Formats: sequence, structure tokens, C-alpha cells
Amino acid sequence: MGGDMLIYWLMFAFPSAMALVEQSDERHRQRFGFAWIFAMLGLILLIGFRWETGGDWGNYSRMVEQALWYPTHFSPLGDPGFSLLITYAAHTSLGLLLITAASGVLMGIALTRFCIHQPRPWLCLAVAVPYLVVVMGMGYIRQGMAISFLLMGLVSLKEGRTLRYCAWVCCGALFHSTVLILLPLGVMVMTRNILLQGLLGLASLGLLARAILLAHADTYVVNYIDSEMSSSGAMVRLAMTALPAAIFLAFPGRFELNDRERSVWKGLSLAAIVAFVALFFSPSSTVIDRLGLYLIPVQCFVYCRLPDAFAGNRRMKSLVTVAVILGYALAFFVWLTFAVNVEYWLPYRSYFFEDGICLEC
Repeated sequence: MGGDMLIYWLMFAFPSAMALVEQSDERHRQRFGFAWIFAMLGLILLIGFRWETGGDWGNYSRMVEQALWYPTHFSPLGDPGFSLLITYAAHTSLGLLLITAASGVLMGIALTRFCIHQPRPWLCLAVAVPYLVVVMGMGYIRQGMAISFLLMGLVSLKEGRTLRYCAWVCCGALFHSTVLILLPLGVMVMTRNILLQGLLGLASLGLLARAILLAHADTYVVNYIDSEMSSSGAMVRLAMTALPAAIFLAFPGRFELNDRERSVWKGLSLAAIVAFVALFFSPSSTVIDRLGLYLIPVQCFVYCRLPDAFAGNRRMKSLVTVAVILGYALAFFVWLTFAVNVEYWLPYRSYFFEDGICLEC
């Protein structure tokens, strides 16, 4: 079993080792060098060119097959971008490989850009690998593509480009419309009036949530609510996001952020707490779990700032960094060893090393 997991541990070990030697630096434009090109290409290849690896592989394989024989129905809130991509893929010689490659390119570029805009980019990537990359990037293709656009949008919000953030989120909605639930963030940072922020945010959130649930009513009601479907490990995943969210909300002054950026991450952190609490009242943990996936960047954002926020000298910062890495190493080990669905990820298989693959079969 250890050999089956080796590629995943290497994915985690590389940014972790780099995180142990990096120093906090906000000059992100000076840090995109050979090591980051290597990391980005690695993400693209490992996510995009996997073969029969990941929890949703069978579902997407059937989607490609159906798209080849049955007409695809397009609707504004029905993930038209993904529908177009899967229809095109079904009529090419690449099939599902084209879709996974597209998802790998999107996540590789988006996550790299998001990380290098953080003060400790390698620690940010190390935190992202276990769940954002391996579980989500290799398991939930559509939501993985949607969150990739969201990451690009969050960088735009950091730079004060609210309209660009909204554009990125709308692009993500072409692949999974549930990402629209975070569009109100863009609305909330357009004004500094706290009351108006809250009213605009709640109004936008309500309208968007209604539109999203109506668009996916059949799927959610039949598969999730009626059957009271429970997502395995949902409480653990939501708790992993709620913990850094609580740290950020409890000590916002320790994080060196401008007012605009602080309001963005306060909103996301509050949403993470609400999602965790809602888990105890929802008839289906899967609905909350899937929407909570978009809040995973909170983990990356908070933990890559934790050493500088709570440690006063270089030695203590190193200890905090080690603690974060060890914590995620433990979580990764537990998932790889005990998760009920981990067999879909093990062993890792790559298109480049498989013999006799027929993409058109």
C-alpha cells in the first residue's frame, strides 16, 4: 500500500520541504521562478493526465459516453461551459482525457497564482495538496474547475478589482453554478458601509441560492434530500475549514491585511463557521459539504499566515510552520489509510504509464 501512496506523499513533501526554508515575503512578483514552474507543471500533469483515478471518474466516463449518443441540453444555470466541453470531448479521440487535462491546467495555473500572492506561498501549497488538490482536484472535476476560477477571482479581490472577481466567478459558474453562492463577496467589498454590506450580501446570497437550487432541484432533491444522503467525512472536512476560520475571526488584528482584504476573508470565515453549524441541522450533509468545498481556500489563506501572525522570532515561526505541516501530514495519512472511498485514488495511475489504453473505446 505504501507504494500506491508514494506519488501523493511526493506531491505533499516537495512544497512542505520548500516551506521549511522560505521566509515571509509580500513581493510575490519576484518569486515565480524555476521551482514554481516545476510545481505548476507537476500539478497540471498529475491532475490532468491521471487515468481511472479519482472518486468521480466513473460518473464522468458515463457522461462522456452519453454525450456521444444523446443530445446535450444547454441552460444558463445548467453548467453550459462544462456541457459544451463534455460534448466536444465526446466527439474527439481524447474523450475524458481532454476534460481531465483541462481541469489540470486550470487548477495548476490558478492555484499557483493564488499561492504566489501569499506571504508564504510554499506553505500555502503544502496546505492545499491533501484536500484541495488530491481529493477535490482529482475527485470533483466540475467543482474543481469552478474553484480554480474562484481562486483567480480571490487574487483579483486582493488587488481591488471587484468586477474582475465577479467575472472570474461567473466563468466558474459555467462549469458548476453553485460557485455563484460566493458572488456576493464582490458586492460586499464595493461599499464600506457595514449595514449596507450585510443587506446587499444577504439579498444577493438569497437570490443566488434560490436560482442555484432551482437549477439543480432534481439532483439535490432526489439524490441528496429525499435519500438523506450523507457525505462521508463531511464533518471532518468542514471542521478543518471552520478551525482556521475561527482563528481568523478571533484574532483579525494579527493578520496584516488592508480593510478590503480583511472584509473578504472575514466573510469567507464566517461562511465556514455557518456551514459547520448548518451540518447539524441539514437533512443532507452532502449539500453542505459540496458547498463548503468553495471555502477550502480559507485553510490555505490563514495557515500560510499563521507563523507571522503568532510567532515573534524566526525560531518560533519555524516551529509554527512545522506544526502546520505535521498537522496536514497527519490528516493526509488518516485519509489515505482509513477513508472509505480512498480505493478510487489508489493506486495512482497516469495516462503516460498505462499500456493499451483506447481513448475512443
